[in-house]
Amino acid sequence: MRTSWFSGPGLVSVVEVDDPVILDARDAVVDIDYAAICGSDLWAYRGLVPKAPGSTGHEFIGRVREVGHAVTGFAPGDSVIAPFVYSEGSCAECRRGLQPFCAEAGLWGKDGPGAQAERIRVPFADATLVGLPWAADEIDVTLARKLLPLADVYATGTHGAALAEVGVGDTVAVIGDGAVGIAAASAARARGAGRVVLLGEQDSRLQIASGFGVETLKVQRDEPAAERFLDLNGGVRADCVIECVGLQASFDTAIDLVRPGGRLGFVGVPHGVAALPPMTVFNRGMHLAGGTAPARHYLPRLVSDVREGRLDPSPLIDTVHPLDAVAQGFDDMHSGRALKVLLTIRPQPVRRVDVLSSNHGGG
Repeated sequence: MRTSWFSGPGLVSVVEVDDPVILDARDAVVDIDYAAICGSDLWAYRGLVPKAPGSTGHEFIGRVREVGHAVTGFAPGDSVIAPFVYSEGSCAECRRGLQPFCAEAGLWGKDGPGAQAERIRVPFADATLVGLPWAADEIDVTLARKLLPLADVYATGTHGAALAEVGVGDTVAVIGDGAVGIAAASAARARGAGRVVLLGEQDSRLQIASGFGVETLKVQRDEPAAERFLDLNGGVRADCVIECVGLQASFDTAIDLVRPGGRLGFVGVPHGVAALPPMTVFNRGMHLAGGTAPARHYLPRLVSDVREGRLDPSPLIDTVHPLDAVAQGFDDMHSGRALKVLLTIRPQPVRRVDVLSSNHGGG
C-alpha cells in the first residue's frame, strides 16, 4: 500500500509498504478514504522536534476492512472516524474521558502507524473508533471537510474552551490564528461566551475566524498584544484565555490577559516555554489547566453536531490534495499558503482543488 513517509526535515514523500494485518483480537484494519495534515506535523518537518523516519499523520476517515474476533462494535464496511490518539477504553483514565492518559494510548504516526496512508491497523478498535452515520460512499470531499477537523483540531479547540471553563456571558481571548485557535474561538462561542476575541497575525486566517462569528484582533509579533486587547476591551482583562500556540511569546500574552480569578486553558503544546513561577498564578488567583485533548471523549457529540447542522468546521480545511501530492501539502502549510490540508486517498475526479470559502458558518 502507499503511505506518506518522513525521511527528515523538509523531506516527505509517498512510498510503498506492506499492508497492515490484524495482530490482536481487538484490532481492526481500516481502508482510509480521507486524511489530513496537522500543524503539529510541521514541528518535525521544520526540524524543531526529533522524529525518526517513518509514516506520518494522525487524522483519518475510512471504512472498516477487517476486524479481530474480539471486536463487537464494528463490522467490515462501517464508516468510521478516529481520534488522533488510540486507547484501550477500560482503564480509569479512559472511563473518565481522559483517553490520552491511558497507559496503552498512542499517537498515530509516532507510537503507531501513520494515517496519511491507504490503510491502517487500529488497536483497541471498539474503544478507539467512532462510527459515522453516513455510508462510505456518501462521504465526499465536502462532507470530509466537515468531519476531519473533529479528529484533532476542533476537538482540541473544544478542549481548550473546556479547560478555560468558558461560560455564558464570559469575555474570552484566544491566542493563535491556526486551525486550533479558530476552533477554540468557535467552541467558546458555542458555550455561550458573551465576547470572543481571537488574536492573530494573518489576514486570511482572521477572515476565516470572522466567519465563525467571533471578533478578531490583528497583532504583529513585535506588538504588545496584551495592550492591544485591553484597548479593545475597555481596559479589562479576559475572564477566560485559551492559548493555542505553545511558544513563549504566546504564553506570556495569555498570562497577561487573564483577569484576577480568571481561567487559562492551554492546548498549544509548549515548545521552549520557561517554567511558570507559582507566584504568578498565586498573585492573580488564576485557574490554570492544560493538556492533550481527549478527542475520543468529544467525537460522538461533535459528529452529532455536524449531522444535525449545528456545526460546520469545514472552513478550517482550505486546500485539498491527493495522497501523491502530500509533499506539496506539507509545503503549502509550512509556507502559510494553506491553513489545513485534506488528503484524498481514494481516486477523485479532480486532482487538486483549492476550497477556501467565504461562507463559513460554524457552531
